[in-house]
Amino acid sequence: MTERARERAQRSFVRCTPAEDWELWTFSNTKRPQFVRRIKRPAAAPGRVIVGLPVKQTVTTATWVATDDRALVPEIVELQLEQQGLIQRDGKRSAPDIRVLETQADKSLALATVLLPDLDPELAFESAVQFEPAGFTLPLPQDRLCIWREQGRIATAVTRGRNPVHLQIVGETEIGPEMIHEVRCALLHLGAQRLCGTLLGIVLWGDFSDEEVQQLQKGLELRASRESLPPPTFPRIQRLLLAGAAVYLAAIAALVGYIGWQKFQLSQMRKQLATEFPTVQAIQATADEWKKVEWAVDPQLYPVEVLYQVAALIPPQGMRLTAFEVVKGKLSIRGEASGAAAAFKLAEDIKASPNLKLFQWQMRSPSLRPDGRAEFTIEGDPKIAKID
Repeated sequence: MTERARERAQRSFVRCTPAEDWELWTFSNTKRPQFVRRIKRPAAAPGRVIVGLPVKQTVTTATWVATDDRALVPEIVELQLEQQGLIQRDGKRSAPDIRVLETQADKSLALATVLLPDLDPELAFESAVQFEPAGFTLPLPQDRLCIWREQGRIATAVTRGRNPVHLQIVGETEIGPEMIHEVRCALLHLGAQRLCGTLLGIVLWGDFSDEEVQQLQKGLELRASRESLPPPTFPRIQRLLLAGAAVYLAAIAALVGYIGWQKFQLSQMRKQLATEFPTVQAIQATADEWKKVEWAVDPQLYPVEVLYQVAALIPPQGMRLTAFEVVKGKLSIRGEASGAAAAFKLAEDIKASPNLKLFQWQMRSPSLRPDGRAEFTIEGDPKIAKID
């Protein structure tokens, strides 16, 4: 291989450290990543650079999708993210990274990562050719809670097998009761959603004290171990490079014929559209009128009916509703449960109820009271257009 070809095959990679600086690594298709030095800012890295995005710059969420067709999963997940306001079809926010982790009978587990709109300016530099979430560049151990520090903040990852199903920057900067409580709530949520199984333990990467390890073990009832932050790993990047090279040649060969066929199809569609446009306009006008009254005439959307359906899901003991409000069509249900797990189960039962499918339901993390009870709020947005 010539020197020029060797330079093309090699890439730089930067990731943030527990302090305020960055680590510079190099890698190629034939060598393991090699640590070079620490740098003050990512733009100081030479050549073409892959940036390991800090966890705080992304939102990562796992979800079960009701299909085992991998080709349909990304579109379904994008619709869910759009409903949650995490992405927009008008291009104001970046496209999500969606990975299918596993498929079972009639369902798939997908992991979506969305880049937050307020990207740190120091990450947007000319020689950055690719951004990869930091959690996907770490050799995550199987069925573990992983904890490390990024620029003074505590980052966490939860794995299902060796795949991450949860990546988060916690609100606290130190390991203590508040941080442990936040992690425990996240684990309860993952368990209620059946996104992870029984964890085998905790892995702490970096400098953590004996006291911090003991607090984690006691608070989460999991055995913890300490290790150095491992070198980055790039299995996904390598697969993309190899697959891209194979597809590129085939795409070039078919390009000319494809363009001609598309032009012919476009011409036919324009002719058909011109013929059917008046009929489509008339149908659309009628549909719009019915849409305006749907909120008022559908019995399943009456507040009393919704309250009745929700009340039917309340267990006989350990839970009570304290408030039920409807503001401009949006429902808000508040209550008290014997614990966070019971609150999460009620939220899942509501989402699964066929009588409540006309609403998009979501629940914030419950607040735990000193007596151990959990105060929860479940909100529902109607999936149809409504009139204020």
